[in-house]
Amino acid sequence: MNILITGAASRLGQQIIAELVSDHQLRLLDSTMPDIKYENLEFIQGSLVEPNIAHEAVRNIDVLIHTGEPPQSLPQDPLKREQMLMDLATRGTHLLFKAAVATGVKRFIYGSTLEIFSSYSDDIYISEFYKPLLKPEIHQLTRYLGELTCREFARSYLVTVTSLRLGKLVLEEEVVDQALDLMWLDLRDAARAFQGALQRDQSFSVQWTQRWAVYHICAPFDNPKFLISQAGQIGYHPQHNFQREKRIT
Repeated sequence: MNILITGAASRLGQQIIAELVSDHQLRLLDSTMPDIKYENLEFIQGSLVEPNIAHEAVRNIDVLIHTGEPPQSLPQDPLKREQMLMDLATRGTHLLFKAAVATGVKRFIYGSTLEIFSSYSDDIYISEFYKPLLKPEIHQLTRYLGELTCREFARSYLVTVTSLRLGKLVLEEEVVDQALDLMWLDLRDAARAFQGALQRDQSFSVQWTQRWAVYHICAPFDNPKFLISQAGQIGYHPQHNFQREKRIT
């Protein structure tokens, strides 16, 4: 399968590459050259908001994985940084998906965030049917606007669009001495969720609500805030539960 991965230089992008490289042909897109450890990878350097880059990136692609991860280098000025992030999430996502639809791509996977529910208390069990309650914070706003842009493509075209609402990305061994966060998600489990979503294909469904799907992706905590059972539909079975005896409580 020919797969495009955006945000390839990010930690998430690198983990997805490691998960998929042995079974698929990968094309990587980012504004910064990623630390490539594998052979036979194609890399396109550029920004999503450049139409020529978007069209080059989606050529002969079967599945588009849009991680939603920001570029490694952002403007130092806070206003310019937020403007760039907003532009990438909205106009960049639209340009990329529109170019992909024009070339016949049928499957899209987007990396959204569970942080859009951070305003809810931890004693509420949140499923995919809950209404997001965003804070005025740029990461939440841009990721959710990107998700809404993706949803409109599922509504307007015969394409499969899967949004993975990811928890806070960490490695389990890095946070062993930190207080438990019910939004944690191990990067390796996140990559496996993208792998599972590759097989989802509802492109020819008449109902757009069948073409569009959202899954919550985080660790399998004993007393969770986020319910992840629906993600079992794409084979998501996380292996990292962050339950360590040394953890601070």
